[in-house]
Amino acid sequence: MEAASLFLQCLLQLQTDGWFRAFLDALYHAGYCGLYEAIESWDFKKIEKLEEHRLLLRRLQPEFKARIIPTDILPEISECLINQECEEIKQICCTKGMMAGAEKMVDCLLKSDKENWPKALKLALEKENSKFSELWMADEGIRNIEAKAVEDDGMEISNIQIFIQEEPESQNFSANSLLPSEVPFNNSYSPLKPRNYQVELALPAKKGKNTIICAPTGCGKTFVSLLICEHHLKQFSHGRQGKIVFFANHIPVYEQQANVFSRYFERLGYRVAGISGANADSIPVQHTIENNDIIILTPQILVNNLKNGTIPSVSVFTLMVFDECHNTNKHHPYNQIMFSYLDQKLGGSADPLPQVVGLTASVGVGDAKTVEEAMFHICRLCAALDASVIATVRHNVEELEQVVYKPEKISRKVESRTTNTFKSIISQLMKETEHLAKNVSAELGMLFQIQNREFGTQKYEQWIVAVHKACMVFRMPDKEEESRICKALFLYTSHLRKYNDALIISEDAQMKDALNYLKHFFQDVRAAAFDETEQDLTRRFEEKLEELEKVSVDPSNENPKLKDLYLILQEEYHLNPETKTILFVKTRALVDALKKWIEENSALSFLKPGILTGRGKTNQATGMTHPAQKCALETFRASGDNILIATSVADEGIDIAQCNLVILYEYVGNVIKMIQTRGRGRARGSKCFLLTSNADVIEKENVNVFKEKMMNESISRLQMWDEMKFAETVRCIQTDEKLTRDSQHKPQPVPDRENKKLLCGKCKALACYTADIRVVEKSHYTVLGNAFKERFVYKLHPKPKIYDSFEKKAKIFCARQNCGHDWGIHVRYKAFEIPVIKIESFVVEDIATGAQNRHSKWKDFHFDRIQFDATDMSK
Repeated sequence: MEAASLFLQCLLQLQTDGWFRAFLDALYHAGYCGLYEAIESWDFKKIEKLEEHRLLLRRLQPEFKARIIPTDILPEISECLINQECEEIKQICCTKGMMAGAEKMVDCLLKSDKENWPKALKLALEKENSKFSELWMADEGIRNIEAKAVEDDGMEISNIQIFIQEEPESQNFSANSLLPSEVPFNNSYSPLKPRNYQVELALPAKKGKNTIICAPTGCGKTFVSLLICEHHLKQFSHGRQGKIVFFANHIPVYEQQANVFSRYFERLGYRVAGISGANADSIPVQHTIENNDIIILTPQILVNNLKNGTIPSVSVFTLMVFDECHNTNKHHPYNQIMFSYLDQKLGGSADPLPQVVGLTASVGVGDAKTVEEAMFHICRLCAALDASVIATVRHNVEELEQVVYKPEKISRKVESRTTNTFKSIISQLMKETEHLAKNVSAELGMLFQIQNREFGTQKYEQWIVAVHKACMVFRMPDKEEESRICKALFLYTSHLRKYNDALIISEDAQMKDALNYLKHFFQDVRAAAFDETEQDLTRRFEEKLEELEKVSVDPSNENPKLKDLYLILQEEYHLNPETKTILFVKTRALVDALKKWIEENSALSFLKPGILTGRGKTNQATGMTHPAQKCALETFRASGDNILIATSVADEGIDIAQCNLVILYEYVGNVIKMIQTRGRGRARGSKCFLLTSNADVIEKENVNVFKEKMMNESISRLQMWDEMKFAETVRCIQTDEKLTRDSQHKPQPVPDRENKKLLCGKCKALACYTADIRVVEKSHYTVLGNAFKERFVYKLHPKPKIYDSFEKKAKIFCARQNCGHDWGIHVRYKAFEIPVIKIESFVVEDIATGAQNRHSKWKDFHFDRIQFDATDMSK
């Protein structure tokens, strides 16, 4: 706007003939047609009339960000924007996600001078059947709009969390707890009316007590936290100011909770801001905390800032709210924050401590076998959060049961294949490979003598990974022989791991899926170095390939589990064609295999499968990106898919729309996981099937049911304790654990300043020295010098992309003949072309002693880190 004002001043000083027409033509060609017409006719009524629509869109911006997928409606409204804006919206959607893209779209529409943009937006929304279109009615005024927005919050289905993450409930403040007639909401803001059980849950915290709120998934715990926060802020007056921090474990949950709190509190005049790992580098933490009333954080942000002293202590807050508070244990960031709190409390600090509130669907029982042990486990959680009260619904149970429905739980034991020729063939190949590995070195052969290793199990996977790591740091006086042995064992253990993966896939899916997995692996082997060892292993596999192909397509070898899964799906969709299903499985490979099985099965053509997996990289596959996850969820919510095949997404905190059928396919966990997963099916008449061929899995689920009852009994007993007794127990645990913590306190590791070698993790060839390594933007590691360039080769990256300041262009591999080990990537960083290496691809060797170590992560490698400097490149 400053620049535009200066531009107009300069324009008005022009003396050249034709400047006015040139200005109008420039406006028109740049896409500002509305402004062109208004200035040419000197009639601004059309542009001024857009102001009420702009005001409306500003008010509805939080709902727009939460509900709209901008790429879906962009083609319909592109005529109302200039080309550059359309491209920017697409780019932001790809790089930062749909919510950021929606925010950019709102900014562009607010600046649009096209008189038809409100109508175009309405038509685009109606075409996509967006619920937001119901709000887009400017002629009914802002009052009706705001009332309608909150009514929708009361009617919409609440979101949920996979695994142990809690529901963000971003689009439903009180989780079906409000009827439209119950919503007193007008221009002079009136608070939403909570249900009685929500008032009951909030009461101890409203009285200022440190509280753990334990209530079922879907009952509206986020809304309860809003009530508590609002009450807390209103307690401060006469110059005093409350300051609340709300912790969300993961970025998707953080985004949604930031949206919920903004929508709720900004109408009340409070300032709300958020910081996560995604934006922490660009947002000053101290300034944000000082200048806002409510701050939404991913917890590691506060941990980092407490450690570096930017935030002096937790005393800067008056209330801390922990979402999914059952995670407050061991080295979790929640626990590290509470260590700081407890050190202040037990150290006698005069600084005031904030109130603490925790939210969870299950406090769990840990390894408890008895009610007494479970009570102690829960007391430890209370001690960790300094909680004096466990709030559960005790007086309004009937009302709660009208809102939260427990699905019918059905366990089905399925017989495994009676004969399994596929497994026999692969097992024989594994025995041969083990024998070859054993004969490579008499010294390392002993690693393969361990008995009771069952092929096709997670236990075998763990064992072979341990062997793989041991082989990487094996040392011999003869370095050439060491290189030969380590490289051979690297290959043998890699092949054993892939064979084991295939057996796991075959056990739960189709044999042809497992065979395709192996065929793709051997195709990649052929495309790489393909030395004598790999040629021999490939020949052995290909000798069995024809037999494996024949077995995998034989109908008699169909997996009995898939037959049972087929029957469940047929029956449930026949009874209710509108069924929405979440199918939980253990691995990403199984997600892909079951999606393919559904798509190839003509009798299941009524199913439209979507998939949802985690974001991290595993041995079997790379994860979904955050935008891809969001897209999958939106499609499922919008009835584009009627079955979602998902892994636990344990580290992601992804929210899923309500469904009425949950199938646990060989999928079981602890009691917290069971309660969360069962909470997915919330509709009346919903069902939860456990499908397994393993009696131990059913037994484990039965144990979880028993532990849930034990947990509820333990909570009830603790709630009957005298307040003083409970406080004394908590204080004793806190004191004992602080003593243990202080006695085990480890000093920060001192960086080893001695120069070390990095050797290829496969062939042990020298790669570089630590003295040549530089840190780029805190978390990326490059190597300087021409010597390193001669030790790797690179191939164009199959999926080049731009992220932050980096353009990923190629993959780099060990240049040694017949090795080709993956070392990392080659990128353009600003003006430089540099390699970026991954430490897990190398073995670190001490130059003086020859001792070798392997590190999975850079943070575990304590060497003298030198920051990247552009002048290094010129040298």
